[in-house]
Amino acid sequence: MSSAPLSHELFADEIGPSLDPATFGFRTTDELTPLDEIIGQPRAERAFEVSLGVRRPGYHIYLAGAGGTGKAEMARKTLEERARSEPPPSDWLDVNNFDETEQPIAISLPAGRGVQLRRDMLNLITRLMDELPKAFQREDFGREKERLRQQFKKQNEELTGPLNALATERGFAIQQVGESEFLFVPLKDGKPITHDAAQELSADEITRIERSQQELMEATEKILHKQQDIERELTADVQQVERAFAARVIEPMLTEIAERTSNEKVSRWLDRLKGYFLRNLDRFRRRAGKLQLQQIEELVGEPMQSDVQERFFEYQVNLLVDNSEFTHAPVVFEPVPNHRHLFGTIDRMVDRFGRVVTNFSRIKAGSLLRANGGYLVVEIEDLLTEPFVWKELKRALKSGATEIEVFDPFALFTVSSLKPEPIPLDVKLVVLGPPLLYHLLSLYDDDFREMFKVKADFDNQIPLDHRSGQIYGQLVRKLSQNEKVPPFDAPAVAELVRASARIAGDRRKLTAEFRRIVDVIHEAAYWASRDSATIVESKHVRRALEEQIFRSDLVAESIRNLIAEGTLLIDLGEPAIGRINGLAVADLGDYSFGWPSRVTASVGIGTAGLINIERESRLSGRTFDKGILILEGYLRNQYAREFPLALSASLAMEQSYGGIEGDSASLAELLCLLSAIANIPLRQDVAVTGSVNQCGQVQAIGAVNEKVEGFFDICQDAGLTGHQGVCLPAANTKHLVLRQDVLDAVRDGRFHLWPVATIDQAIGLLMGTDPGEIEREETVHGRVARRLREMTEKLKEVRGNVPLPTATTAFPIAIPSPDPRPPLPGRPKSQEK
Repeated sequence: MSSAPLSHELFADEIGPSLDPATFGFRTTDELTPLDEIIGQPRAERAFEVSLGVRRPGYHIYLAGAGGTGKAEMARKTLEERARSEPPPSDWLDVNNFDETEQPIAISLPAGRGVQLRRDMLNLITRLMDELPKAFQREDFGREKERLRQQFKKQNEELTGPLNALATERGFAIQQVGESEFLFVPLKDGKPITHDAAQELSADEITRIERSQQELMEATEKILHKQQDIERELTADVQQVERAFAARVIEPMLTEIAERTSNEKVSRWLDRLKGYFLRNLDRFRRRAGKLQLQQIEELVGEPMQSDVQERFFEYQVNLLVDNSEFTHAPVVFEPVPNHRHLFGTIDRMVDRFGRVVTNFSRIKAGSLLRANGGYLVVEIEDLLTEPFVWKELKRALKSGATEIEVFDPFALFTVSSLKPEPIPLDVKLVVLGPPLLYHLLSLYDDDFREMFKVKADFDNQIPLDHRSGQIYGQLVRKLSQNEKVPPFDAPAVAELVRASARIAGDRRKLTAEFRRIVDVIHEAAYWASRDSATIVESKHVRRALEEQIFRSDLVAESIRNLIAEGTLLIDLGEPAIGRINGLAVADLGDYSFGWPSRVTASVGIGTAGLINIERESRLSGRTFDKGILILEGYLRNQYAREFPLALSASLAMEQSYGGIEGDSASLAELLCLLSAIANIPLRQDVAVTGSVNQCGQVQAIGAVNEKVEGFFDICQDAGLTGHQGVCLPAANTKHLVLRQDVLDAVRDGRFHLWPVATIDQAIGLLMGTDPGEIEREETVHGRVARRLREMTEKLKEVRGNVPLPTATTAFPIAIPSPDPRPPLPGRPKSQEK
């Protein structure tokens, strides 16, 4: 095996993005136009094109991406631009079903016609309340009623004439008491019989009088029955006359409304309304006063609110969706998509008797219906967490219609018996959410993929190129226009670009989470105002970034203090055998930071194999354990080709009391193990991070900036010597975007960064000697091989003739497999991202 070339040291120019504010093309952002484009999301743009272009069921779109990447802004801009080229959708309204009141009728009208119909119906009530009483007072109506009365009088006389004749014949006089009661008075010599005269009557006369009186009463009862029949006929005739006169008033009004609306369904409803109206004329008999009419006229075109309007709600129109103000298709953003807001509801009220009631005028539309014919934008997490919303939404999208109903899961009973007619849906749904939810729903919800056939992936990074300075300057200009942010000069914008690259974790990329950059802009503007500066400069941006770190740096500062006072043991001095400074990182959610952690190795003769102390202590995760297993593969591949290995060794992250995860310590662990085997000291003023594979190649790791800065802070507290630094994977050099103080220290030679691509390069740096080849005993690999061979021979002497594992057999590793433990939920990320 040939020796690998030694690692070169990184210069300051190789760390972080190369930015020259002079090339941005402006001095301050006031010279630029506001940003008005979506940056770096080609997949999302193409997905929108397909989803909006295919007007077929199921072609709704899921915008997948991290928060703050501009999903909502892109949806708004794209949809509004598309909607401007599309006509406004129809109005939707509910009207009373006079045949089945529990099933209101839904009617669709061209945009603007719904509010006109509502106004027409209010005008209709106003005119009828005034003109119907007048119609009933007209002379011709009075003559017709008088004719009917005379007819009734004549028929009544024809009935009572024979009765009077019979009474005269029997010697009685008739006196009418009330409308249906008659009094029969017996006569003698043409005069009523007095009480004294009645005492002198004989028994035969009294019997005759009683018999005649009974005969008259029976005749009267027959006449009364006939009079009642005549009265009913008269009432019906009068009502018929009233309806005929009322029809002459209402028919022209309804015909005018029907012709103006020009809708077959409205015409049929108006026909039924006329019949209902003519059957309920009594409500219009009393003429409204001028004040009432004036109130109604003032409310024309507005929702029904007055007592008069409530009296005549059956004749009104409940305008669910009014698109009269739209010149294009609607774009609706629903921030709170609960059942009521999304699907609508049916309100209830308490009448004057204390009963909870409702009617069709209490039906309210939701955002799904308001967006009908256009676009609806919602958050997927809200849809999934609101009770019963997701299931109901899927039902509506699959059926292509929505039904408005009462949803009150906490009510003991429901008072609504209304079942409004379903309304057809033609809406494009745009859902915003994280990629994880998309994948989970695709796997576990059979309907999801059929409904959301288009996925738009939002990248959380965008390329850093020559336009980046201009773009970020335009972003500031947009905030200046909309939120009164002061202008930034070009160096300040360069600091924003650098901060963006730091968040992205790549000097060739920028973060697409513009929300975080906007926060930096606002905070930098504040610090500029503290200095009474009218233009934000680079120092203000750096101050904002420093303050963000300071606000969240309490835990990191506590760890640094523990190291400084010697509670946590970290050595930056002389080289030591079997000991090295690894680098760990903690992610607190809003803030990540790194710090050094001592890694130690102990080696002895035996067959226990490689013991992972973290694993045995139940403090390690699966990825960490995998890294330890990979070390076994490297040792077998590098040294166990010609003789079996006899080794008992242990590795530990010292003073690690929380969970540990990740394989970024495997390079440090391998160096520590080789140092202990070969008895060669390792530098303590150089911290190591990196992952290795079984072939000895060093692989990239995460959070490299935090780890480098964490070790730099410890070295700075102890005093920079000019020799300290970090050994990191060469594959991570493109991810370096370090703080300005670290960059200055590297530029001045007070701190160093060494990228390595192989374990041999790391050996040369940390051990200060040529890793060499196994055949050369004076090299590191040669000394390791010789020591392993000696340990094998020594073990053979101790064990006698007991065979050792062969070179092709994996020597035992003290890690149980499979893992008998369940995964530890919520394992803190205290060691690796």
